[in-house]
Amino acid sequence: MADFKVVTSDLRKEAKLWRERADKAEPVVQAVRDAYLTAPAFFVGDLTTLAAGIVNAELESGQYEDFRAFMEKVLQGAVTEFNQIDVVLRRIADEYDRTDSANEIDLEKFYGV
Repeated sequence: MADFKVVTSDLRKEAKLWRERADKAEPVVQAVRDAYLTAPAFFVGDLTTLAAGIVNAELESGQYEDFRAFMEKVLQGAVTEFNQIDVVLRRIADEYDRTDSANEIDLEKFYGV
């Protein structure tokens, strides 16, 4: 038996902060998702440099899309992780309340979200 007391209200407050972080990150994910640009957006040139301009625009468009997709994936991962942290903290608090800290609990079972 442990000689400590878990303040479950603080766990729930911390969980709420992670939920708020996830909620704030979601619009950023959507903005990045919507930031798709096609090759013409990268074209710089005139009729004398048309062929080179098209090639460069295609290359730059591909590089932009690779980076945009990477950022979308990273940000979406953050939203997912933030929500999972929220859930885990709430589950831990609920379990401590349920057992009234009388028994040691296996924290690893909560990380199987």
